[in-house]
Amino acid sequence: MQTPAVVDHVRRYLERLAAMLAALDAEAVARAIGVLEAAHAGHRTIFICGNGGSAATASHMAADLGKNTVAPGRRRLRVLSLNDNMAWFSALANDSGYAAVFVEQMENLVEAGDVLVAISASGDSENVVRAAEFARGHGARVVALVGFDGGRLAGLADVCVHLRAHEYGLVEDGHLVVNHMFTEALRRSVAEQA
Repeated sequence: MQTPAVVDHVRRYLERLAAMLAALDAEAVARAIGVLEAAHAGHRTIFICGNGGSAATASHMAADLGKNTVAPGRRRLRVLSLNDNMAWFSALANDSGYAAVFVEQMENLVEAGDVLVAISASGDSENVVRAAEFARGHGARVVALVGFDGGRLAGLADVCVHLRAHEYGLVEDGHLVVNHMFTEALRRSVAEQA
């Protein structure tokens, strides 16, 4: 049997989560979806990266966008999480430093017109910020998913989706909600493509 204190804790968490999601800028999410749709229409690649819980979100987003947007007879999204090749990732961290793990992969892969979805609750993860700088410098667009005060990443983004909370758990929860919004919208646009 749960104590009243635990039930109160759960309710307070849900209230904070609901308030954060209610304050989410729907127009920013829609603009981000537009960037992803344009990448698909232009046969461009969507790269995704993050650290810790945001790395898990990057992997989750790549899986959702890669699989859950497939429509019979329609061209598929080109999407890749930069967190998922651990042999390459760890070799880069060892030889070039952790701050370079995303940039070094993008050196091999990114082209003008591609998109980087950069995920960082703080907005200040050095390797994610460097990836955004590199992407912009090479003609790719940047969609940032941030929390807290947005950090440096917010200022580097073409579109910034900002979860306005100062708790990692809430921000990471919100980023997963945004992932599912992206996936649902892209599933529809892929199915409707000419």
